[in-house]
Amino acid sequence: MGTLQATLVLTAFGAAVILLCVWGVLALRRSKRSLAPVAGMLMLLGAFFTADPPPPPRSETIARDDADEDAAGDPEELEN
Repeated sequence: MGTLQATLVLTAFGAAVILLCVWGVLALRRSKRSLAPVAGMLMLLGAFFTADPPPPPRSETIARDDADEDAAGDPEELEN
């Protein structure tokens, strides 16, 4: 597919997505009550598929000391 064809296809796809979003926003403004079941289903999905919790702050992470590496032993000394 040439670059001109790819550009035209992507432009048409982008225009279709924008038009679909505009139509969706206008439909939401007209009828808010008819989408109550959809909101309920999204709430149920959100209850079971939650986002991962954020990582712990840096102050709670454990810093490794040089003594920890020495405690495990030096691999060269283990061979001798």
